[in-house]
Amino acid sequence: MPGVNSSCEVMIQITLNQQQWHDVVNIDTGKSYIYYQAPHVHSITPAFGHVKTSKDQVIEIAGTGFACYDDDCSDLMCRFGNTEEEYIFVKATLASSTLVRCKVPQYTKPDVLNVEVSINGESYTSDNKTYGYFDPFVLDASPKLLAVDGSTAVQIKGIGFVDSGQCKATYDNRTSPLSCGGGYCVKTAVFIDKNTLNTTSFPMTEIRYSSSGNMV
Repeated sequence: MPGVNSSCEVMIQITLNQQQWHDVVNIDTGKSYIYYQAPHVHSITPAFGHVKTSKDQVIEIAGTGFACYDDDCSDLMCRFGNTEEEYIFVKATLASSTLVRCKVPQYTKPDVLNVEVSINGESYTSDNKTYGYFDPFVLDASPKLLAVDGSTAVQIKGIGFVDSGQCKATYDNRTSPLSCGGGYCVKTAVFIDKNTLNTTSFPMTEIRYSSSGNMV
């Protein structure tokens, strides 16, 4: 198909002799061919949820170019997944040309999946927007030795991390709980990817045993 500058409806015709031209029309819609503006996904809200989330969890997908070109909007779809083998397709609901909604499919493990939208049931957006299924579990943290002045950068490895904007890391002792300034020893953590968080250590002078108040 030749390219055009904007959305429009056009008539396709064919000829066998270069003289008589015949319209090619869909008998169900009465239309020939429609050009549409390619949709784009700008944001997803919420962008994460627990693996054991409710079956009725709905996300709102904001963007541009959303539309329905059939009466029942059957071609408007959301696609979850990072590879063709794991794609999950969900029927979407059109709220406006800049907003669609779809239910979050059930998923069995922590992961971060790309979420894309199609308005024709075939071609999907490719804007790298994601939905994260979180159920965090720490596998390792490094380094194992921390500087007494609290200057050590600590990397946490695990599964089930999502970019919530509220990631925290807690320092504690299973046998003798710790406190910092009278409260929990909590530091802000920075999301790197679904398996990595970065944080920093505490100065040793700020850490006390909760039971005795003695310095660690």
